[in-house]
Amino acid sequence: MDTMQALVKARPEPGAELSTEAIPQLKPFDVLVRVKAAAICGTDVHIYDWTPYAQARVRPPMVFGHEFCGEVVATGPNVTRVATGDLIAGETHVPCGHCFLCNTGLEHICKDMKILGVHIPGVFSEYAVIPESVAWKLPADTPPLVGAILEPVGVGVHAAYAADVRGATVLVTGCGPIGLTTVGVVKSLGARLVIASDVSEKRAELAREFGADIAVSPLREDLVELARSATSGLGVDVAIEASGAASAVGQALASTRRAGQVVLFGLMGGPVALDLVEDVIYKELNIKGITGREMWRTWYQVMEIVRSGAIDVKKLVTHEFPMSEFEEAIRVAKSGGAGKVVLYPGQ
Repeated sequence: MDTMQALVKARPEPGAELSTEAIPQLKPFDVLVRVKAAAICGTDVHIYDWTPYAQARVRPPMVFGHEFCGEVVATGPNVTRVATGDLIAGETHVPCGHCFLCNTGLEHICKDMKILGVHIPGVFSEYAVIPESVAWKLPADTPPLVGAILEPVGVGVHAAYAADVRGATVLVTGCGPIGLTTVGVVKSLGARLVIASDVSEKRAELAREFGADIAVSPLREDLVELARSATSGLGVDVAIEASGAASAVGQALASTRRAGQVVLFGLMGGPVALDLVEDVIYKELNIKGITGREMWRTWYQVMEIVRSGAIDVKKLVTHEFPMSEFEEAIRVAKSGGAGKVVLYPGQ
């Protein structure tokens, strides 16, 4: 068989289409993967909607999608770490491998980073080719649904480990799948009190399932006052911003106590106005930006969390669809009330 079903961003306009495409060819350091499951990310929604973010990065026609689990069915001649028959997930940020950052253990912020399904062909397809350098071998009994969401889980893990949350009071703003992961991980690491906020009541309910002691909507509650009242007026020890809403950044800073820690990984749509004097400088806040996953430290942490059952990552998935129903799947992903949405190529 030389062809496959794929979901393609065919033209520089809103939408996408199923197409019959040639199975991609291997290069010496590549692996060919039969994709068993692929998850929809906010980036995929940007590409589908053809937002300015997508317009600046994607060159149609191209298969998109980047979160996946699959079986290796062929390898290039120079591949040594994985073999035919292995089950893998993918580190979807593809570093150049030779810049200063790559050479100093910071591949995840490589200045020449490529992203699967954004800069190079992706995984919303029956088969996909990826560099061996970003293949993460999974235990053979890993459910494909779990393997497909380990990449976004890793972002939440990276964020949770970026601050000292042991015995701490923690605020997490934004309870999408990555924010929910963050809630669960900080609780498992020993946070004393976890406050979660999201404009979606459904996601607030999910946050409680993942361990939040308090879960509220910032549309109905004064989040800053709530954080202070829950901490005897002090403010939380750690705030982790996962929503990407400009208003939430200000709330996170204002809710944090003096000399507290703030972790930012939600992606804002543009510049954000902040009161740096009152909320950062005078308070001597420690602020950390987070993107992606450390290669490969975060992946080891993710696998230990999955193995130990510290959080049940399967609960992050609220909807599953055959890839032929991609339009409904994307509508659900955009609804604001879903967790992770998973597609099954070939169905």
